[in-house]
Amino acid sequence: MDYTYSERELELLAKVDEMQKSEGLSQKKVAERLGITDGTLSQLRNKKYNANPHKIFDILENYFGAKEEAKLTYTEVSYAHTSISTEIYDIIRVCQVKGGLAVACGSAGIGKTKAAQQFVKEHKTHSVLITVNPCLTAIKSLLKVIAVSIGAAVEKSRDELWFSIAETLSDGMVLIFDEAQHLPPKTIEVLRSFSDFFADKGQTLGICFVGNLETVDRYSGKKAEFAQIANRTKQKKVYTQEEIRRDDITKLFPILEAEKKEQEIDLLWNVSRTPQALRGAINLFSNAYDNEDYSYQGLIAMMKFMDMQI
Repeated sequence: MDYTYSERELELLAKVDEMQKSEGLSQKKVAERLGITDGTLSQLRNKKYNANPHKIFDILENYFGAKEEAKLTYTEVSYAHTSISTEIYDIIRVCQVKGGLAVACGSAGIGKTKAAQQFVKEHKTHSVLITVNPCLTAIKSLLKVIAVSIGAAVEKSRDELWFSIAETLSDGMVLIFDEAQHLPPKTIEVLRSFSDFFADKGQTLGICFVGNLETVDRYSGKKAEFAQIANRTKQKKVYTQEEIRRDDITKLFPILEAEKKEQEIDLLWNVSRTPQALRGAINLFSNAYDNEDYSYQGLIAMMKFMDMQI
């Protein structure tokens, strides 16, 4: 059954086409993002949707409406070369160049993940970032994630999976594992074996672990199970929010620097040096900005609303 679409419905379909074209997505990926099936989107485009199309257009309206509203809210700096993020970036780079293991850990919200993401963005062909969670700590589970990430065949047995990954990895690569505090010693040993595999061939493969303060204990223990890990770890650095500098705030909030809002910069710097770290300062400024008052008084009012303490 054919439908005559309203002007707004045609606009929504045009937005779908624009999103697909601008981002180079398949129709299936576009449908997944919209929260509908590939078949539904195809039928909708061809005016052959047999059910009520208005319900689907409501889904599109809500999706694009939310995206339009998001454009009006504060957008944080995608990446700032803060003192800590720059050092972590450099640790990853040295790990890539020299191979072996490296650990960069510290308090939550200080820029560790941002640094790793930026590195991969700038070194797309020779770096891979994998975010670990408690469901991906077993050896085979993590090996599957690695295989998918590098385009290796996902073999059924653990040993075949290991060889598939080893043959797909190449000299000069670095694998970065964020939230690495979740990884148990046995899994870390397997990751170390990839680095050793390349070292035995006179090549390099870097394995960089990024995580919270527990990570350094996990990689520096005196027990025998940690000995091989500790011996292979070429770099190990711990960061805390107390190391955040005032000029880091000006890099993260250039609008404050441009408007010479010194009092506001100092306030956000003080927030960033608490356990809330840079992430807390960003959340505070973002909420104040969206509330259309990021003056010192506006920030203080938002701190009270957010129940933040310094």
